[in-house]
Amino acid sequence: MKTYIYPENLRANVKLWFWSVRDFIIICTGVILSVVSLVYLLNILPAAATLCYAFVSFRPDENSILDFIVTAFRFFCTSQQEFKWQQKGEI
Repeated sequence: MKTYIYPENLRANVKLWFWSVRDFIIICTGVILSVVSLVYLLNILPAAATLCYAFVSFRPDENSILDFIVTAFRFFCTSQQEFKWQQKGEI
């Protein structure tokens, strides 16, 4: 009888090297488009954008710079902030 060990009861994110699978597919597609753009159009901007995305989505553990940027954008721009003011002594 074989014993299979699954990470965290199948709740862990799937990672391929240091990226999630979704990010890895985006990076591979970006690399292919960047090479085509560089060869035919002599344009390096798609390669720079792909490299920046690969750096930002790099996740050595469960956190990445991209997650932080998305969370900060949601906090400061898209979610409503509510502040309650009261006098000293009021409860």
